[in-house]
Amino acid sequence: MASNFSVGGLASGLDTNSIIDQLVKIESNSVTAAQTRQTAYKSQISQLGDLTSKLTAFATAVAGMKTGGALALSQVGTTSGFTATPSSAATAGRYAMTVDDLATAAKARSAQFTSGADPVRGGTLDLAVDGTTTQVTLTDGMTLLQAAKAINDSGAAVTATVLESNGKAFLSLTNKNTGFTPGQAASSGLVITETSTGSAGQALGLAIQQDATNAKVTIDGMQFERTTNSIDDALPGVTLALKAKTLVPEDLVLATDTTGTATNLGQFVSSYNDVMKLLRQNLNIAQLTDRTKTLGGDASTRGLQSSLMAVVSGVSNPASTVRSLADVGIKTGSDGLLTLDSVRLNKALASDSAAVNSLFQTASSGVSDRVKTLVDSYTNSTDGILVSKSKSYDKSVSQIDTQIDSLQRRLEAYRTKLVSQFTAMEKVVSGFKTIGNYLTSQEARATSKG
Repeated sequence: MASNFSVGGLASGLDTNSIIDQLVKIESNSVTAAQTRQTAYKSQISQLGDLTSKLTAFATAVAGMKTGGALALSQVGTTSGFTATPSSAATAGRYAMTVDDLATAAKARSAQFTSGADPVRGGTLDLAVDGTTTQVTLTDGMTLLQAAKAINDSGAAVTATVLESNGKAFLSLTNKNTGFTPGQAASSGLVITETSTGSAGQALGLAIQQDATNAKVTIDGMQFERTTNSIDDALPGVTLALKAKTLVPEDLVLATDTTGTATNLGQFVSSYNDVMKLLRQNLNIAQLTDRTKTLGGDASTRGLQSSLMAVVSGVSNPASTVRSLADVGIKTGSDGLLTLDSVRLNKALASDSAAVNSLFQTASSGVSDRVKTLVDSYTNSTDGILVSKSKSYDKSVSQIDTQIDSLQRRLEAYRTKLVSQFTAMEKVVSGFKTIGNYLTSQEARATSKG
């Protein structure tokens, strides 16, 4: 009799491998159930993450209306000396503006050379731009083009270019930025000190061709001086782009932009609907939907849906004819989603445009503060309802991982035990067969002798 047996039913004739697999499979149902629960938790964690993300986007969209309001402004008419780009922080109004001067950059030019390949006398070049000095070393005999490169590589706030035409070449130097420090002399924009120590070639001989100038604009009798032609700190919330000097004042008229306002409110409507659509997807469950993979059974999710609808319907401004969001054309449909009626919005803007902003900006009771309070209570990283729930599900997923590991170890031990038992059985059966074969052979031998 062989001393070692492998399970396979060679002795018994049974498919012992299949029997073991089936027995282990039955025992593994507990693992499958745990994995199913874990998959459900992961699905809910994903839904919570999506919901948190959309809530945050909604709060961000509304926060902009808290600081800048819902109203959009635009410049009415055209002006020759400037253009104005108002932001949401600007205020409608009419202003008399004169462009007294434009900002320009300081410029310098070298002595005349015949070409960019001509040699330059060595030495140093000190370039002072608004009080910051950069020294450039000129190698004796370097070409005019190489001198321009050395200046550009030095980090000085200037740009050097070689201009060539009809046998003449000049190195042109221009400040990278326009203007100079207000209160200082215009000449401080660019000061050049050239020290020649070499003997080869010609000295650059740079000389100022144009001092820097600052932009100056007069608004309603008050003059503003700035170093650039783009001014964003004279009129609050308005960026002025100066184009040309003007001899007489021009009117800057900022008025409500109905299209821009509709766009702002449309972003509010869109971000609100994104949240509501996801809530409906989780809460409106079909008959065959696996509820464990949605947030349908979560009371806090239904509470969020109700609270969001209350934010939209509960805002009130009784002191104006524009009392609610419905008065500006924001209406809730039967599906819980918002729509924007542009006709009603235009009517509200004509009636009391400032009230549109107050619906969003009023402290505590305005849409912005109400939304912020609500969203914070659900998404706060410390104790937000959705965040806490997601952390709880994460913990459950981790616990199930530990449980599955334990169950897998038990299954492996169970399989090992079965293999051992069936191996022992095969050995016994094989032994009986050996004895049977021996007895049969003895009987046959006795019969043949008789």
